[in-house]
Amino acid sequence: MMSGKVIYRQREIVLTKFPFSNLTDFKVRPVLVLSKDSYNRKYADVIVCGISSNLEESEYGIVVSTENLEEGHLKITSKIRVDAITNIEQDIILKKIGRLKMTVFQEVLSKIHTLFVDKQQK
Repeated sequence: MMSGKVIYRQREIVLTKFPFSNLTDFKVRPVLVLSKDSYNRKYADVIVCGISSNLEESEYGIVVSTENLEEGHLKITSKIRVDAITNIEQDIILKKIGRLKMTVFQEVLSKIHTLFVDKQQK
């Protein structure tokens, strides 16, 4: 268990260094914490998905704005990219921006499910 450190919670939107898919560089951007709170307390990492200001239509994106948060503020309407999932150390998180409403988080989880499970599979 990590003591004396900030433990980030599921559904929080935080600002961090997020790697490009080729892993040669990173960009400071908001991400959504996907991993459950008990995981986040036990491990140094959190599992996150990227959030982009590029609102281009995509099968695995969910558009969000401040009205989709139960706390905090998004500067601009953004898109949660459920196809951009990675783990990061909690220590490299720069700050908390807000927390997603549970209803929108459920939509994120459903979209992740479609990324990994075909409809025909039982």
